[in-house]
Amino acid sequence: MTRTLLSEAEGYALLVARGIPVPRYVIAATQDEAARAAETTGYPLVMKVISPDIVHKSDAGGVVTGISSKAEAHAAFDRITRNVLAYHPGAKIAGIMVEQQMAPGLELIVGGKTDPAFGKVITVGLGGKMVELIRDVSIRVLPVGEGEIRGMIRELRGYRLIAGFRGEMPLDEAALVRIIGAAAGMFYSDGSISEFDINPLVLYKEGACAVDA
Repeated sequence: MTRTLLSEAEGYALLVARGIPVPRYVIAATQDEAARAAETTGYPLVMKVISPDIVHKSDAGGVVTGISSKAEAHAAFDRITRNVLAYHPGAKIAGIMVEQQMAPGLELIVGGKTDPAFGKVITVGLGGKMVELIRDVSIRVLPVGEGEIRGMIRELRGYRLIAGFRGEMPLDEAALVRIIGAAAGMFYSDGSISEFDINPLVLYKEGACAVDA
């Protein structure tokens, strides 16, 4: 069977179908479309390349953050295109995502893979850059129930950041449990998905948002 890597926009569509929040976004094919999309999406924005040839967008210069005007969006479209083609000459660019830039929060990872011995497993842990730095993750074989998901979260060393660290308000653990449950259900029930990553899933005091998939 041929394996296909979904674009971020296609990944977002799968998450939305399962009730998992994602940022507002528009896919632009030209600089003018990017500028118009910026007005409808709202500032600040992040723009990201959509290309089947580019897996790590940041490494290719395919991401621009902090965009705050139509003119900046127009310029970012050209900058991303030039960066990506310099990094990977001949890369197919399917468009540029013009996306709502979410406020900072606790970055987590929710991922799944198909293990040859155990079948489908799900991983939860601290995300963003922290996932490679400290490897604070919890893993379970699917299917999992709400209680097991909550146990995964609470066995993380970084759980104190969710529960409320040094007097800070706790983050929305209930929303995190729901999102992990939805992602696990999607992965377990869909035989066409062999693996997935949501990184980061940004958790707030109220709610959460999948910022990359």
